[in-house]
Amino acid sequence: MAIRHMLSRLARPDVRRAAGRTWLGLCLAGTGATLLAVGFRHLFFVATVWLVCIFAPVRIALEALHTLGPRIRDRLYRDLAGRRDRYATREDIALMAEALFGRDVQMPRLAPPVLGAKVVEAAGRLCDRALLRGAGPAGLRRIATTCAGLLERWVGTIAAGERGETDLSGGGDGAAPPALWNPRASIQEQWVTLRAVAGLAALVKVLVAVVEDSTNRPLDGGAAIRSVSEAAMDYADQLGLRLDGPPWEDVAGVPPTTLPHTVVSRLADTWTAFCAAPQPAPRRLMAFIESVSE
Repeated sequence: MAIRHMLSRLARPDVRRAAGRTWLGLCLAGTGATLLAVGFRHLFFVATVWLVCIFAPVRIALEALHTLGPRIRDRLYRDLAGRRDRYATREDIALMAEALFGRDVQMPRLAPPVLGAKVVEAAGRLCDRALLRGAGPAGLRRIATTCAGLLERWVGTIAAGERGETDLSGGGDGAAPPALWNPRASIQEQWVTLRAVAGLAALVKVLVAVVEDSTNRPLDGGAAIRSVSEAAMDYADQLGLRLDGPPWEDVAGVPPTTLPHTVVSRLADTWTAFCAAPQPAPRRLMAFIESVSE
């Protein structure tokens, strides 16, 4: 299962590029070690053997997995779907997060292609932390509702800023409201924030789907949370692409969450940093996971 999961991930261009770079580095190191052993007078022969006979075939095979990888992944999904222990290992959780993302999430036009992969990675790591090393389904429900509360607060702050209002979304702990949106920022800076909001909305949908699938029962307020996520992605497109559309309206039925300003600010900052960073960004993802899990 682990080997098939690794091969299925090679369907993603960024994973293939990373694997290709790693393989090139290994082949160059092998070339250098061979030259040190046999002497530099055989430079042309050694380089030909390593780069043409060893590097090139494996690199071609990696690119061939562009079409083979999805078929392996689909077979893994089907094998997992009927198993009661489909959340028993880290690899299974990652596969289920990817499958549920493909089933439930349609990323907005504003989102770059790599953002979907980041959402799947974050969902898999959060579910792994909760289900295998944390408080189980109850811990995952808390993570899902925390992310949903952050999303609702964040979009509400953006909507208030677009209306020219002061941010009234904070609680009463006396802290200054977190700077989640600047309506006077450049379009490039606003896109960074809107893409992070879209990614968070997709993450919330995946987390809710995992909670419901792993417990075989609906999450309290799950339908409302999904509605907020869908509306947030549409709203991100509306603002980022300067489209005509209705103003933001709060969705009724979302479970209430009490998030202090400092927590909201830290979660938003760490999630935005992860979404904006080139892959892989394990430290930035871990910073967000640690903030959610506190």
